[in-house]
Amino acid sequence: MLLEVKNISASFQHSEKKILDNVSFLLKKGQKLGVVGESGGGKSTLTRILSGFHPYTNGKVQIQNRVIKETAKDRKWISKRLQMVFQNPLSSLDPQQTVQQILEEPLLNFTSLTTKERKQKILELLAEVNLQPDVLKRKSNSLSGGQAQRICIARSLLANPEILVCDEPVTSLDMTTQLKIMKLLKRVGKEQQLSIIFVSHDISLVLEFCDVVLVLRDGKIVDYFVAKEWMHADRDAYTKKLIESTGII
Repeated sequence: MLLEVKNISASFQHSEKKILDNVSFLLKKGQKLGVVGESGGGKSTLTRILSGFHPYTNGKVQIQNRVIKETAKDRKWISKRLQMVFQNPLSSLDPQQTVQQILEEPLLNFTSLTTKERKQKILELLAEVNLQPDVLKRKSNSLSGGQAQRICIARSLLANPEILVCDEPVTSLDMTTQLKIMKLLKRVGKEQQLSIIFVSHDISLVLEFCDVVLVLRDGKIVDYFVAKEWMHADRDAYTKKLIESTGII
């Protein structure tokens, strides 16, 4: 199993109130797992735990049979295997750096490629995310939201991770750009046998994109099901409410 999360809980700092309560799930290679729920349900805390930036109080998180904790050593190990794509792409990029510098960073951190090899790898990834080479000379603050998110995805893929965690990756984008980014994620996931955790408040996106769906409410899993079986009568009432709010039924 690529990722195992077993009975983890997490609390606010200096408080006994739980953000996550006894959360468990599995992620297989090449699988797309959707994590859905309203704001405050614990979705972002879960992504921070997975990337090693938030402690959990019990249970375990295991990636490739290694139990991970909130330590600098673990974060470095995790970042080679798990990469994040965030909601606001422009705030995720250094406005002082060129796109070339941004995309070189994971190659410098995780590979021993030569300058020529790094350039070739970057050009290949740009083609993968449908961007032209002339974008390399630009700084991130001159990019559109869609271009910036493609750069963020390319940067994550250049680390050659096993898992890509997408935390509301299209929420800040217009509908046309959303569809393009979703199509891109689906394609690269299939081509690279990448496991994707897709976090969203929009269950219609999750049902369309993911293989398996996990529904969080107030830090607890209230539903966990195969996406194509979403119409089954035994869905939790909260899941039904989320589905009804989208107008897809």
